[in-house]
Amino acid sequence: MGVQRPGSTQSCFSIAADPRQTAQGQESGTLTCRVGLVDTQGLGKGKLRLDAFLSRRLPTASRAKLQAAIKEGHVTVNGKPQSKASCAVRAGDVVTCTLPDPVPLEAAPEDIPLDVVFENTHVIVVNKPAGMVVHPSAGHMSGTLVNALLHHCHLPAMGVADVRTSLTPSEDDEEEQEAGFEDDSNGDKDGDGAPLLTPLSSSNGQVPIIRPGIVHRLDKGTTGLLMVAKDDQTHRHLSDQFKARTVQRTYWSIVLGRPKPGQGRVETNVGRDLKDRKRMAAFAYHCNQGRHAASNFRVLEELAGGAAALVEWRLDTGRTHQIRVHAKHIGHPLFGDETYGGAGGTAVSVIGRGKGSWQAAVKKLLKDFARPALHAKTLGFHDPLPNKDLEFTSELPPDLQHLLAELRSLE
Repeated sequence: MGVQRPGSTQSCFSIAADPRQTAQGQESGTLTCRVGLVDTQGLGKGKLRLDAFLSRRLPTASRAKLQAAIKEGHVTVNGKPQSKASCAVRAGDVVTCTLPDPVPLEAAPEDIPLDVVFENTHVIVVNKPAGMVVHPSAGHMSGTLVNALLHHCHLPAMGVADVRTSLTPSEDDEEEQEAGFEDDSNGDKDGDGAPLLTPLSSSNGQVPIIRPGIVHRLDKGTTGLLMVAKDDQTHRHLSDQFKARTVQRTYWSIVLGRPKPGQGRVETNVGRDLKDRKRMAAFAYHCNQGRHAASNFRVLEELAGGAAALVEWRLDTGRTHQIRVHAKHIGHPLFGDETYGGAGGTAVSVIGRGKGSWQAAVKKLLKDFARPALHAKTLGFHDPLPNKDLEFTSELPPDLQHLLAELRSLE
């Protein structure tokens, strides 16, 4: 794959005619690809909408963004501009799409309370609350953990590239071990940069740029322990530990039903859902879809007479939504997880079991607990500077404790 960087604000790259290939490692630019038979297989008259084809090839770009690019004349089919998203493409057509470079944004320090579990000169461990996004992106430039950390560490505003608007195919919101970044977005993607807590001058002397440095992430709805490196050396050490699988993490979740047997290992590939790009999905291990993901689970307690369970998870990998996807894969989605089938009528049916009073109780719990029931319970890693192992435990947040108590009462 060739990459050129002309003097304009865009970069250009192209991919081969193999319809399974996607552009790797580029955040913006011009994508040129040929429609293959596999793209149109099973479709009426062998045709596919232009925006649907681009959405398959560029999973990190929203359908609205791609439709806007088409409307604005940034997409051609067989060399001719095409302004209609509904235009049908067929096998053999050559499609070119140009998207601009990510727009530089600024993350400002904000006086947001932080539950700091541990801190020294080079690392910080925090207890992340539900509802907090880890780092800024378009639509989430304030109220994030990064904004809070900048204030806590007395750092100035920093620039951050909005990589969510990029051409880079990503797992969702995270780069993973291979890139020195662990994605615990089990309720939080892939591909987003995260900050080191050090202002680093940009090449043109303008505002400092936030560099990748948060070693792992938790999803907006997930609570619990998360560590952040304050400097490059610590970031490298912690990233190496994730690569070596030596970081110890456990998660507690509440799932629908009781997994049987009560403990086991789930090993699949995890990647973008082929039918819904906003979700991840489990694929056969070693297939050409997604990336290897391994989770170990153990039932800690049966709840609601076996209609739910408290389950502990230990991860060998950190893929986007890994626990949520694997919980669904074994038939026991997380309580409150609308994306993966653990909320709504399914939860009412599984836990309510036809009992009017139980169904009413579950509906109220779903209303009060509007997130996946997942908590990062423990975190252990080696701190290289004092050369000692550190271990931390986080109590369940009040809303999860309440949910647990209510389900225990349904016996």
